[in-house]
Amino acid sequence: MTALGHVAVVGGSQAGVTAANTLRTAGFDGRITIYSAEERPPYSRPPLSKDILLGRSDAASADLHLEEGVELRLGVRAT
Repeated sequence: MTALGHVAVVGGSQAGVTAANTLRTAGFDGRITIYSAEERPPYSRPPLSKDILLGRSDAASADLHLEEGVELRLGVRAT
């Protein structure tokens, strides 16, 4: 299912990660790259703002999973 050679996802938010992962699990076998201005891997913000700050979870619990073959480019701002 490679009609496109490369899909670039701008933004390492939960929505960006979901879009990239959905492409991969739906059978897209081309290149997928997520570009994120942040220096830290994508994370889920609700757990960060609640459970982690209240000491109920550690920071790793908010990390988002990337499907195999999804490239992540941190510290890259799209303009």
